[in-house]
Amino acid sequence: MAKMSIGAAFSETFAFLGANWARMLLYLGGALVAIALLGWLLLGSTFASMMASPNDPSIVLGIFGKIFFFAIIAGTVMFAASLLIWRSGLVGGDPAADIGWSLGAGAAYVGALFILYIGMVIAMYIILLIVGLFAVALFGVSGLSPEIFMNGGVSGGLIVFGIIVYIAILVFFLWLFGRLGVAGPWMAAHRRSNPFAALGASWKLTGASQWTIVGFNLIIAILSFVFLMVANLIFGGIAGAAGGIFGAMGSPGAGAGTILFAVIFGLLIYVPLILLSVATPAAIYRCVNTDSNAGVFA
Repeated sequence: MAKMSIGAAFSETFAFLGANWARMLLYLGGALVAIALLGWLLLGSTFASMMASPNDPSIVLGIFGKIFFFAIIAGTVMFAASLLIWRSGLVGGDPAADIGWSLGAGAAYVGALFILYIGMVIAMYIILLIVGLFAVALFGVSGLSPEIFMNGGVSGGLIVFGIIVYIAILVFFLWLFGRLGVAGPWMAAHRRSNPFAALGASWKLTGASQWTIVGFNLIIAILSFVFLMVANLIFGGIAGAAGGIFGAMGSPGAGAGTILFAVIFGLLIYVPLILLSVATPAAIYRCVNTDSNAGVFA
């Protein structure tokens, strides 16, 4: 592993974007089109059935099952597209020959994330229970009663305690995301399909730079938020007109220009953020990895 600097991470991020932006648009755009078509095929008739029989619980349960199934498929397709981008950008390779591998590896990775998510939910409930018991020990049962919250009589100490717990949880997830964030690029660089080996490799590679990675990801998140705010200001009135746009899209007389405007606005705003979210893991991997198979893009 190597020690990463934030400056190097930014440099590698924009180098990856500069060298691979056309490929990224092609693969991610194709993935989004495929997901949209699959969503229409899987969910279109189901939503129509639910609208026709809104009080039928079997239909509601069925649609939740289909949404979950669709989410797995969508995650697999998007991660497969990202794997193709990372492999082409990091070590080269033949995209046509890698499609089957990327879909299999993407499905395995999404499954591993689901298992990890279940484990984290269980762990979070245990942690919150411990934190709750600690809060009771500090402030007493009466200090946490619903009446106190409803009457606005919450003590300053309890408020500070809640803020500290919230920040601690946020920092923990930023840290965990950083530690596991290069699993995808590692799978792509080594053409591996075992997600647990990839997560372990990511944990090892990011050890020396874990807090630098947290800082870099936090800066990227802040810059993305600023970009969204500036974009809304530039396109003035878009947020306020969104309801009218979607309402017009749902009406029989919806104009093609209205729909096209909404699509173009979404592309202008969110496509750069999607490209950035794919480029940053590759850049971090390039910074922390010392293997020869990670040094293709300039």
